[in-house]
Amino acid sequence: MAALAVATLIGWGCLVGAIEVVESVRTGVLNNRKGPDILAVEQPVLYWALISFYAAATLTAAGLALLVMAIAVRDLISARGPDR
Repeated sequence: MAALAVATLIGWGCLVGAIEVVESVRTGVLNNRKGPDILAVEQPVLYWALISFYAAATLTAAGLALLVMAIAVRDLISARGPDR
């Protein structure tokens, strides 16, 4: 059950990250919370490099969430078997 909770938390973080990436691509502005925002028009190479990095990180975390969830579900199903 703890693994399902962890997978849910990671999945929620992925959803928030995906929303941020889609919103940044839609508006062309990458919100930088510790400094000035990065505009696609002013700094296209930096903007697209960071958007690509954020998208790859979000997809990697989503894969991790799916892996943890699959392991947790497998363990839950095998724990309910007749031999236990």
